[in-house]
Amino acid sequence: MKNVKLIAATLGLAFVMTACSGENNERPQESSTESEQPQESSSYESAAESAAQSETNGDWREFQKTAEIDETVLVDESDIRITAEGIEYTDYSMEIPLLIENNSQKNLSFVSNSIGYSCNSVNGYMIADGYMYCDVAAGKKSNEKISISYDSLRLCGIFEIADIEIGFDISDEDHNEIYRGTGQIKTDLAEQYDYQRPSYRETIISEAAQDYFGYTMSYFSEEELLDQNGIKILSSGLIEDNDGENVLFLEVKNTTEQPIVVTTSNISLNGLGIYSFNWSSATINPGKTEVMDLELAAILDDSFWDLYGLQEVGNITLDINFRDPDGEKLGDPATLVIENPNVTAAFDREGEEIYNANDVRIVMKGLVNDASEYSGDMHVLLLVENNSPDVITIREVYDSFSVNGYMMDCSMSATTVQNGACSILDIRLWEFDLEENSIAEVSDITQIEFGIEIESGRDTIDEATLELDFKAE
Repeated sequence: MKNVKLIAATLGLAFVMTACSGENNERPQESSTESEQPQESSSYESAAESAAQSETNGDWREFQKTAEIDETVLVDESDIRITAEGIEYTDYSMEIPLLIENNSQKNLSFVSNSIGYSCNSVNGYMIADGYMYCDVAAGKKSNEKISISYDSLRLCGIFEIADIEIGFDISDEDHNEIYRGTGQIKTDLAEQYDYQRPSYRETIISEAAQDYFGYTMSYFSEEELLDQNGIKILSSGLIEDNDGENVLFLEVKNTTEQPIVVTTSNISLNGLGIYSFNWSSATINPGKTEVMDLELAAILDDSFWDLYGLQEVGNITLDINFRDPDGEKLGDPATLVIENPNVTAAFDREGEEIYNANDVRIVMKGLVNDASEYSGDMHVLLLVENNSPDVITIREVYDSFSVNGYMMDCSMSATTVQNGACSILDIRLWEFDLEENSIAEVSDITQIEFGIEIESGRDTIDEATLELDFKAE
């Protein structure tokens, strides 16, 4: 899984990706200093019109290093004081020098933009950059810096700094939370800055951005996909990088007065389920916009696509889940369907059948090496076809997996398959276990056996032993 925040350095284009591994279960807190941004306008020209005008006007430009700030106190409570002392510009990033004062009687740790608490923003957009970690002993001070790269700002259409919000997570040596919240810095450009402009949308589709970052915009839509629980999805886009890898971008805005954690799950590509559980999450501050990214090759390695007949991205389906600052769910998940009208959505459901009962069919798609050159793992790739009227979950029977007659461990996550749908079932064989059993090549595997349980809700539909035979005929 991966935690998200945006915009990525994945495409060989140095996008500055935010997203991490594992769902963010940390509890966000409300901003300590509320943003005073103007209300969003109900009418503005389309992103395409803005982008065309921007490029005509030469608006794709170098980052403007002109904004200045006054010394600003960001945190002043619990005998802790954090002060932003100015703004500095390097060749590649904007930096905020911080003076951290620990006037308490405890040794404290100060974190910004960690996996557990990533709440920095610039000009209304959540930003991945700005990581900081330091330990400050009781009664001591520390000089630190928050650094945000220009490229992470440019892809959101930010070329100058109007305001910055920095989130801090402060804890003691026993990991007790002392403070969690955000502080805002306003520059001398804040009052004149146009917060109503759809800067991300006009930038992501511009030829200038595509040339600079090295990607092609395969599909883009300003159709509002969602308005639920105070969350709006304002646009969606699919890009292809110079290596042919695809990334989905969703422009997500939090219109409420509290942080909301937005999580993606149950992801399908061209109608084929490729990941059942929570994949990514992002905490979006009040009134802020997050550009969430889903790197499709990270969800399903692109070396596996041909085995499943996935040639191009015709549609993507995923669930969006919502949580409040206390981790409580907000309503039901919403299902998004992003259709690329330029591509026919298709996948291949054929293969060697290894199970067919109870309106459930499982076929073998391949036994392959892991795509990473640093890994000696192997993958057993299956496809599950659920023709029943129920949502089913398939899981391995504990301690049932064997290869060539030898017991082995494997990684087989329980897979949920919607009624009438197909999903991938990926079983990873660990390099260590393969070596222990003298298996160096895929061709060394002649037989695999394991048990499965098929469940619907709490009811067990079937238990079966699957045998895969790889002997040459």
